[in-house]
Amino acid sequence: MRIQLKEMFGTDCVSLDQGDKVYRRVYQELKENRSVEVDFEGITTLYSPFLMGSLGKLLHHFEKTTVMQRLEFRNIQTDHLKTVNAFIDRAEDRFTEHHDAETLKELFEEDELGDL
Repeated sequence: MRIQLKEMFGTDCVSLDQGDKVYRRVYQELKENRSVEVDFEGITTLYSPFLMGSLGKLLHHFEKTTVMQRLEFRNIQTDHLKTVNAFIDRAEDRFTEHHDAETLKELFEEDELGDL
């Protein structure tokens, strides 16, 4: 499958809703172990809400390595690729922090320290 962002949204990928549209098209493909090409040709603006609605949601369902192996970015500008990579790094950090907090909470509850 190939998604041409400019055909879907014009030159700006900025909103959560736009990202959600990409997520809905990509999710089933990744779930069935298929790759998806995302074509950034003609995209001039790329904002975090768009990435949250697309990549952020995918990272909730799939491992980072799975997403990175099966999503193929085409015609992406260097600065947009940096934005995508920084977003993925931040998302991974948030997941790690959340997982660590959950682990600590479980440990406190097991030791009955959660009631203090």
